[in-house]
Amino acid sequence: MAAVLIRWLIFLHILAALTFFMAHGTSAAMAFKVRKETDFARIRAMLDLSWSTMIIMGVSFLIMGLTGLILPFLIHIWNRGYIWVSIVLMLFVFIYMAMFNETSFKQVRRLVGLPYMRGNKQLPAESPSSPEEVAALLNKTNITGLVIAGYVIPAIVLWLMIFKPF
Repeated sequence: MAAVLIRWLIFLHILAALTFFMAHGTSAAMAFKVRKETDFARIRAMLDLSWSTMIIMGVSFLIMGLTGLILPFLIHIWNRGYIWVSIVLMLFVFIYMAMFNETSFKQVRRLVGLPYMRGNKQLPAESPSSPEEVAALLNKTNITGLVIAGYVIPAIVLWLMIFKPF
């Protein structure tokens, strides 16, 4: 019976990861495309499309995290280093992405006149800022950090989970 539960949890863990990355694809595409955009209507549309997947992204990340924390108890691998390194790396990714979103795309939403959030507080739309102010914020957006945090580090975690080096 435990073996069946473990298989189901592994299935849910991988399914949640696939769902998360599929839903997060809208945000990734937006992050690359919006930096070159000057039309506020198009910027708003990209930001809204990215925002539209937040619930499925959050739920799938939660399921991925919970199953990732439950499984080591069931298969008794808390003494393995790769589990701890994976958890620390994913926590880093989560914190980095949350901080990046707070200082970048939430601010872009505000500057182009969309409702936005500060922390967890929903705020109403303000009058749009100048195109120059929006362009300045978009130009200082560091996509390299997003690629490292959103792709390279999860790829390292995947490698750790498959090869279990230590």
